[in-house]
Amino acid sequence: MLIWNEFIKLLGCSKLDSKFINVSGDFNELPKLEEGVLGDREYYSFLHSGVLFLLEDEVVDQITFYAEKVDGFSVYKGELPVSIDSSEHEAVQILGHPLASGGGKMDALMGYIDRWVKYEKEGYALHLQFNQNDNLSRVTLMK
Repeated sequence: MLIWNEFIKLLGCSKLDSKFINVSGDFNELPKLEEGVLGDREYYSFLHSGVLFLLEDEVVDQITFYAEKVDGFSVYKGELPVSIDSSEHEAVQILGHPLASGGGKMDALMGYIDRWVKYEKEGYALHLQFNQNDNLSRVTLMK
């Protein structure tokens, strides 16, 4: 299993880079591959590991870690910057005041939109989502 800093280093990697190619071996799992409607996005879903890689123009743009079982993903078992069972309040105590936040309300078309907070770090952004019960639901690294 990769450690947190190794995931950060994968942001911006080409899908042809050995670091990205070796991810399947690190997870001991082959991903489910899907292509975006316009053909410029690829989704590498490691369902059993609870991790989704979004590639734009063949480069790793986002990595999402699932903190709850949803959309066919298992719960991610590895290291995260906050505890897997954190509330928004607990996450903010650990990470400090976020750069931006939103969600936490119903939308007529999409239903409930998870509450989220976003942090800008050196070289990447960190996005945390919280479900209606104020439990961490996803953690996303963004280029």
